[in-house]
Formats: sequence, structure tokens, C-alpha cells
Amino acid sequence: MPEANRHNGLQTISLLFSYPDRKWASTPIPQGLAEDARTLIAEMRALDPVALENEYIRLFVNSMPEVPCAPYGSVYLEGTVMGESTLKVADIYRQHGLVPEEMADHIAVEAEFLAWLSDRIDEAEENRKHFGFLLGHLQKWTADFFARVERHDRLGCYRQSARIAREILAKIG
Repeated sequence: MPEANRHNGLQTISLLFSYPDRKWASTPIPQGLAEDARTLIAEMRALDPVALENEYIRLFVNSMPEVPCAPYGSVYLEGTVMGESTLKVADIYRQHGLVPEEMADHIAVEAEFLAWLSDRIDEAEENRKHFGFLLGHLQKWTADFFARVERHDRLGCYRQSARIAREILAKIG
């Protein structure tokens, strides 16, 4: 996949699974995104913002008796939040001078960092190694995550997000 498409695809995944707050809703949709992703994001922004935020929270943040679609890699890889894989991912971010506000292995954070790193992949061998490791990490757990999203989404927009993200990751790796 060409570098620009790789960056745009990863940026798409980050946007589709980022918390839908006012900042998210007011940030312009990047021009380089695929048309289906641009359309879906516009449709999500046209929904009742409270309904969208409630569905995001129900799916990914807080639901009883448990969160149906935890957006963290360590949940799928190790059965726990903040596992060893989270620490490895966070260490790579720190090596690049970044400390995310969200947990390091959140799908939106990983995809955003990978998009950023994809633009720097040719600057150093270490960047290439980190990109390969992180992309592999993301691909190890997202099939289960996407399947859960497709099974539990009530609005339909996150089900479409999972489909789009699955297609993007298949093209990249």
C-alpha cells in the first residue's frame, strides 16, 4: 500500500474509534480518507450527539455487567487491561517522545501513532521496526474486537466502522 494511503487508512481507523466528543465532531474530516469512511464519519456526526456518545460509552467504556467491546489490545491478547503488551506499546511511544492521554493500546491511539510513524518510516531503521511491531500487534487482536463490535453495535455506525477498519488493515498488512 502506498505511504499516503497507509497513513490515510490508519488515520481513518483512529477517527472511527475515537471518543465522539465536541472536538471530534468539530475537527474537519481529512481530505485523504476513502469516500466510504468520509461518508460514514459525516453520517456519525449527523446523528444525535448524545445517542452516539452513549453508544460509544456502552460499547467501549462502561457497560454492565462488562464492556462488550473493550478497545484495548491487552484485553484480547492477555485477558487483562494494562498487560505486558500495553507496556511494550507505551515504551515505543516514549522512545518517540509521545505519551498518549488514553491507554497506549487503545485502537484509536495505536492507529493514530501508526499513521504518524508511517510518515517517518524511511527516516530510521528503528522506525521501520517499530512500525512492523505495532502493526503486527494491532492485527493480532483487532479481528476479535471487530467481531464484537459487529455483534453488539445498536446504531450500525460502529459495525460499519469495523468493516472499514478490517478492510484497511487487510490492505496494509
